[in-house]
Amino acid sequence: MTTPVHEVAGSGERTHSEKTERIVESACQVFLKSGYRAATVDAIAARAGVSKTTIYTRFPSKREMFAAVIRRECYACSERMTLAEKTPSENLRASLRHVGCTLLEIMLLPRNLAIWRLIIAEMNRFPELGKVFYESGPTVTLANLASFLGRCAAAGELRIADSGVAAQQFVSLIRGELQLRALMQQASIPQPVRDAAVDHAVEAFLALYAAEPERPH
Repeated sequence: MTTPVHEVAGSGERTHSEKTERIVESACQVFLKSGYRAATVDAIAARAGVSKTTIYTRFPSKREMFAAVIRRECYACSERMTLAEKTPSENLRASLRHVGCTLLEIMLLPRNLAIWRLIIAEMNRFPELGKVFYESGPTVTLANLASFLGRCAAAGELRIADSGVAAQQFVSLIRGELQLRALMQQASIPQPVRDAAVDHAVEAFLALYAAEPERPH
């Protein structure tokens, strides 16, 4: 039986996509293990099980591979945040707490912290990597969070004049000093400390923007 042409094409596209994903994941692992400068295309090719030629047909340089890693990790984080923002909750406080916990967990993931350190280390040589990270990560997160807060305001739960500013303030409240502590001290933040930080951040945010005062639970 002859396989339809469109099925062959679809299979080829999937294979190409899967191979590209394998290369990006392998690049991420090599970058995290060796650092950006010490990472080599040979090591990435060996880990991915592909030739250097295959890599170069997709990524003209190591810098392009690193940018692809940044975009993929940022996209994964944005997807998690979007899911958290769409998860039904019993009330506004619970919704904000769920979103805040997800955001802080993303900020404190060892993998994300390690990638952030790599970006900072290479900023002087490759400032465009910082731009890729900011536009793929924080910019998207703030825009989605602003939309979420805007929906809460439209439902009468919050009083917000500028949802973009409110989103920035929420992120700053959630981040506190925990992300910097984890980034610089390379220390794990205990869960009770994280929970308390989110609770305090949510209460401060509600004090600023709640349409009606809510009693803390």
